[in-house]
Amino acid sequence: MAKFFRRSLAGLGLGVAAYMIINRKSPRAVYTDAKDYIQDVLDAADHLQQAREDFGEAQNNLGNEMTHASDVLNDIQTEVDKFQFKLEPHLAIMKKHADHLQQTLDQWTPKD
Repeated sequence: MAKFFRRSLAGLGLGVAAYMIINRKSPRAVYTDAKDYIQDVLDAADHLQQAREDFGEAQNNLGNEMTHASDVLNDIQTEVDKFQFKLEPHLAIMKKHADHLQQTLDQWTPKD
């Protein structure tokens, strides 16, 4: 295990040395770059967590709104059914009168 860590640290050291040479940076600048990078990663993780929480909250709100919409639709359907129930007797009377008028017209129509 110690051998693994030594090799990893040596690899990291070689990587840092190569980074310093290629980018012409001092050890202090490399430290600052690494610190900024780590802070950026931590900030991204915080933003991801916040986005996850916001998404969960949005899902809950959507569920609540859908439940409310379903309740409203049920109320509307109930009112339509009540109205239909109130109209049916009147429609039956109107149909009865229309049938009677049609019979009367049929009786008055001259037959060829």
